[in-house]
Amino acid sequence: MENEILKEKVQNIIQLPALPAIAVEVASLIDNPDTSVSRLTQVISADQVLTAKVLKIANSPFYGFQKKISTLDFAIMVLGFDSLKEILISVSLISAFKKKQDKYFNSRDFWEHSLASGIAARTLARQLGYRISGESFVAGLLHDIGILVTHQYFYEDYKIIVDTVTDGKATFQDTEQAVLFATHGEIGGWLAERWNLPDQLIEAIKFHHKPELAERNPKLTALIHFVDYLCHKLDIGALPYERVDTYSLEALKILNISEAEITQSFLDSFGSKLREDLERTFVSVI
Repeated sequence: MENEILKEKVQNIIQLPALPAIAVEVASLIDNPDTSVSRLTQVISADQVLTAKVLKIANSPFYGFQKKISTLDFAIMVLGFDSLKEILISVSLISAFKKKQDKYFNSRDFWEHSLASGIAARTLARQLGYRISGESFVAGLLHDIGILVTHQYFYEDYKIIVDTVTDGKATFQDTEQAVLFATHGEIGGWLAERWNLPDQLIEAIKFHHKPELAERNPKLTALIHFVDYLCHKLDIGALPYERVDTYSLEALKILNISEAEITQSFLDSFGSKLREDLERTFVSVI
């Protein structure tokens, strides 16, 4: 009963940010194979701030284009449709949840971990031959969005949770359950439902700590679970009290990864490339 009451509260918070209409429209257009660069240019150019952000990112060292890109249509061609979708959702989310940090929440660390998880998910998805790598990026970016909701809209409860975990009295998820009767995965899933995101994304957010519960798309959920572990293991962003020290063997089985492959050499190599990609992306998106 308490769980249902909290779900209703989360989905009915009036101030809860919605994904900007332009980001939703562009994402929908990108998913349509008949969409042209000129149509995307027309829609994005209606938002001057978003246009400037796209141009800034297209000119960032990450894409390494020799000449300055000064037009939106050329920027879209340089970025590609999948990257453009990732950028728009990232920028929209970070803008929607802009808030001054406090001693209980370091927004830079949070977004660094979120972006790193998205980049890691996209990279690993491609390595594993996962069909939609762009979807993996969005799921990685959003997996901890429930922590933001708790911090911004249930702040007193959030402080109790952090203080309890910091004192070493319980784990983050166990404390969330005790205080809120729900975890940040569930809360993030409810927000994703309110945003009308695809079911497989809702599931990946909701069960990223319990991938064995995923039914619609177990591979995507297992992927987000594993990259969350990798980013924590590599100490990239994240919040100190929300540690992920282990991974699910069931998730590895779903991904067809053996424990023997998770060597220090793999971690060093994957971490080096991830930090390089994150460094070239983070400043442009934030």
